Amino acid sequence: MTDSAPERASPSLSESAPSHPVSSKGMSAGVRLRRKRSFLDWIAFLLSAILSPYLVIPVGTIGIIYARTSHSSHQFLEWVSISLFFSTALPLLYILVGMWRGTISDVHVMERDQRGGPFIIAIIGGFLGAFLLYLLQAPPSVWGLSVIQAVNGLAILAITHFTKISVHVSVLSATVIGATALHPHFPPYMVLWLIPVLMWARTRRGRHSWWQGIAGFVVASGVTSLVIAGLGLSDRLTWLWQRL
Repeated sequence: MTDSAPERASPSLSESAPSHPVSSKGMSAGVRLRRKRSFLDWIAFLLSAILSPYLVIPVGTIGIIYARTSHSSHQFLEWVSISLFFSTALPLLYILVGMWRGTISDVHVMERDQRGGPFIIAIIGGFLGAFLLYLLQAPPSVWGLSVIQAVNGLAILAITHFTKISVHVSVLSATVIGATALHPHFPPYMVLWLIPVLMWARTRRGRHSWWQGIAGFVVASGVTSLVIAGLGLSDRLTWLWQRL
């Protein structure tokens, strides 16, 4: 699931092309012209793709769980498989079925009114995954990841009913805060810089304003911190702030 665009544009036109009257060719005023993407446009596009929730969630999950289970390949595969099935595969399957049935327009769920179903599936999946990992005696720093995802999903779903917020930035922020807080030996500055960079990319592409990106960071950071404290791991948050 990714952020919704301000409006749907024709696939044959550039998303950032300006409008100009072209009366000399018999075209009406306001026709959108194709504009060649600049180098910065391509950088913003690549950053948005690389740091999309479809990649951030699996990569972050694998990295965090690996830090807890590097001594056991069986345990690592078991925990990762459960986490990724409920956090990524299940919502993606729901979206693909929706596209096949015509109820969802695209894999990124660009239309805001279509995002309720995928969010609900991701939220339910997060809680189910956390419960199953808990039964398998995974530590809180592992099953807590699924709880973080589910609670953040609830917060973002509630907010998107009233206003726009950057889901890209929210997911990345939750993953970064979770990774650096749950694993005190992980250097926070290795990944924290990605958050403002992604805000720039989403703003450059016209998907969101800076304020919507900042809102995504504030909401996800606050929710993630509350969940971590609720798991009885508030000391990890203290260690994180001491390293900043």
